[in-house]
Amino acid sequence: MTWFERTRNSVCRWWYYLAMYSGLRALLNCARSKFFALDPNIESLNGIQVSSEKLGELIFYVHPRSRPLAAKENGKYGVFSIQQQNPSIGRAAYRFFCQTSHFGCGHVEIAFYERGGEVTFYGVRNIARANASRIGLVNLSKRLQLIKRDEDALVLSAASRMLRTKGFETRHARPDECLNLAVNSRLLRYSVNVITLSTLYRKYDKLHAIIENRSA
Repeated sequence: MTWFERTRNSVCRWWYYLAMYSGLRALLNCARSKFFALDPNIESLNGIQVSSEKLGELIFYVHPRSRPLAAKENGKYGVFSIQQQNPSIGRAAYRFFCQTSHFGCGHVEIAFYERGGEVTFYGVRNIARANASRIGLVNLSKRLQLIKRDEDALVLSAASRMLRTKGFETRHARPDECLNLAVNSRLLRYSVNVITLSTLYRKYDKLHAIIENRSA
């Protein structure tokens, strides 16, 4: 990577962070989402409350989104934004960090696409926790963890159960597809690019195996 490319990516990254923490990213994404639609049965899940023995009481929000530029699969693309009904931190701080999500209301986000009655997950992240950690709020970040082990797998399982009530089959994309759809390499620091991608590959490889085994 050339010096110019590194500089360009660094500028893009800091503008992206500014838009994220200010809530501008969420406002723009919400405005764009009005031009797209998901299957009505998926959109009917917007605002649904889900009770999980291990994760607690959750609220799911549904957001249509545009097809990613890197997408090879046809289908309708969207994001589930998930909040806790009873957050483990103060309400004002909780609202702020949920606001830093892609659509302004996600503690955890799940990216997916739907095609022919099947929903494929390709991204899951505790975005509130990640954004608290990014600005050095380590203790707050720890409190934003939903559960100590297998958080991502449990969140995806809760989403799968919810979707099955509407007649949808669920699956998890293979790790290379997840990285292709969910990761913008321009937003990764050059010094940790390879390590980050390797860590994410292992994460999605594990999730793919868990979700596919449960669906079998």
